[in-house]
Amino acid sequence: MILHADGNSFYASCEQIYRPDLRNKPVAVLSNNDGIIIALNKEAKACGIKRGDPYFKVRDICDWKGITIFSSNYTLYADISRRITSIYMEYAPDIEEYSIDESFLFFDKCNWSIKDYEEIGHDLKRRIAKEVGIPICVGAAPTKTLAKLYNKKAKEHGGVFVYNPREVDALLESVDCGTIWGIGPARAQKLLLHGIKNALMLKHMPLCDAKRLLTIQGFATVQELNGIRSVEKVTREKKEVITSSRQFSVKVESIEILECALVQYTEIAVERLRQQNCECQAVQVTISTCNYYSDDINSQYSNGVIVQLPRLTSYTPDIVNAARMALPHIFRKGYGYKVIMVTLLEIMPAQYQGWLWIDPKEDIKKRKLMDTVDQITSSYGRGSITLAKSWTCDGWQMKREFLSPNVTTDINSVPLIK
Repeated sequence: MILHADGNSFYASCEQIYRPDLRNKPVAVLSNNDGIIIALNKEAKACGIKRGDPYFKVRDICDWKGITIFSSNYTLYADISRRITSIYMEYAPDIEEYSIDESFLFFDKCNWSIKDYEEIGHDLKRRIAKEVGIPICVGAAPTKTLAKLYNKKAKEHGGVFVYNPREVDALLESVDCGTIWGIGPARAQKLLLHGIKNALMLKHMPLCDAKRLLTIQGFATVQELNGIRSVEKVTREKKEVITSSRQFSVKVESIEILECALVQYTEIAVERLRQQNCECQAVQVTISTCNYYSDDINSQYSNGVIVQLPRLTSYTPDIVNAARMALPHIFRKGYGYKVIMVTLLEIMPAQYQGWLWIDPKEDIKKRKLMDTVDQITSSYGRGSITLAKSWTCDGWQMKREFLSPNVTTDINSVPLIK
């Protein structure tokens, strides 16, 4: 059996943990630079706003309806996700973290009853609500596709819904194809044209037709609806190119300010490089005014440069220094820049490079330093330790007008009880 556990309105729920005054109140979370609504709870949905709405268009509605707005705080969300996963690991021998707010828990060698899985699901709900403060739903079924479906229906069954082989066909008959994981509206419309009106009809669809109409993914979906596992665990492939970039909240005309942003984004890129246990031998820096729709052609400028590194490395100071040396070659005065992008190239698995004329003690020292930095940022959040240069100038950071404090990773943000 597979349990699919999913946090309800996860980003909004994270923001409510340390704000008890917002319980059962409408809450919405914005994207980078406070652009669009990316998450909202059921109370906010009832107010008439939806995911994807530009905030400037619905600001008046939010004020009128009393919707509390937050800038996205991924440091907080990642730490809450880590806490939830640590509880999952106490229950299941095998776990797949599918995304920041949902996981699959595998109980392959457990010959338990429906009641047993219901008890586990309700116990998970109670523990995570009590110890973390996040509401979750749990669906249990023999395959990942069915487990996702049972999770969607869990809210109608007290938050936990477990597969019953005698009742599954009745459930599938009541569900349209677009609800099934991996199908979606476009494929559901194609199926409807071929007379497939619900998930039960999709289940009984000949596999050759499923593959012809829906490709190999549809083939796997039909098998999963029949209780045959066909969707493999997601493995995070190592990226051949790593990019770190953000759009500034205001136009930046100073090279000193651009350099501060460059240092921070390079640090983020190199951190991701080490997370996949790799090294790179080239770094590309790109800057742009991003005003391609302007009638004034003279205000448009974009340029980039690639710098080769003397060796494969994941040592942040070396890569940052290379990026900083590249910036003056593409910077032009008189332009207002909106984006700076750092791209790591020629990525290879980390390996001992004893064939190079390098002091092994110095190399080991650098690796240990980076391991320590990664441990600190993992425990206390990104930016808890950083190169000093990224803090020497201000005015380029993302617009985060409604940012909540990092109460779980910053000791200075811990709430005081009086």
